[in-house]
Amino acid sequence: MNLLAPPIIGKIEPPAGTPVAGDNPSVFIAGLVRGGIQLLLIVSFVVVLLWTIFAGFRFITSGGDPKSTGQAWTQMYMGLVGMLIIFGSFAIIKLVETFFEVSIISGGLILPTR
Repeated sequence: MNLLAPPIIGKIEPPAGTPVAGDNPSVFIAGLVRGGIQLLLIVSFVVVLLWTIFAGFRFITSGGDPKSTGQAWTQMYMGLVGMLIIFGSFAIIKLVETFFEVSIISGGLILPTR
């Protein structure tokens, strides 16, 4: 027995029911990144939309109080700025897709190959 030879461990099989990433594990990671970006865009848009609706409700129920009206306007302004930031990030992602010919959020994430 040669003590310097690496031990033979064998082949490790995943448990039954484990999703297989396929031949290329980067496809699985790319799918996770794609799903994370899409989830982040959707959740952030919903949060900003609810924020803006709540600001409108605060404006309506301010009762003419200048302080409450000013706070509601500020909240509406910040909600609209948030929407612009989300739409801007979506536009940047689409520009990157167009210029580099990769698919980040449309049609699945396909990593560029040589």
